[in-house]
Amino acid sequence: MKNLTLAATLALSLAVAVPVVHAQAGAPIGLEQATRIAQQAGYGAVRGAELDEGVWEVLASGADGARVTVHIDAASGEILSPAQPGQRQLSIDDVMKRLAAAGYTEVKELERDDGFWVAEVRTSMGFERDVRVHPITGAVNAERWND
Repeated sequence: MKNLTLAATLALSLAVAVPVVHAQAGAPIGLEQATRIAQQAGYGAVRGAELDEGVWEVLASGADGARVTVHIDAASGEILSPAQPGQRQLSIDDVMKRLAAAGYTEVKELERDDGFWVAEVRTSMGFERDVRVHPITGAVNAERWND
């Protein structure tokens, strides 16, 4: 219990004393930075974190004490989900419109994964691709050949 109290005190002091840290171009953020970003956004009781395909999944508590997974882009330090004050997450209809505007002619699958929208699409040339769509801006930030 004493170690837990010490860890909580240390985490709280870091959250108060350290300014928001975002990654510099080309330098992904680390575990400590991801944890700090989540804490400074008001999430507490961080119980763990995992880096998955360029996104930190920080397991924490929300303001109401409920468990929440905070998705943080490891490249930018931006919280992808849950939505932050002033942010509007794109709906499935918004994402479908963005994909059509980007020239994708068919969307076979569309789901949320690691804070991003992930879609299996077909290009105007008939190629199948997997794309990741930013949940706030709608930017397609990754595209892979679909095997």
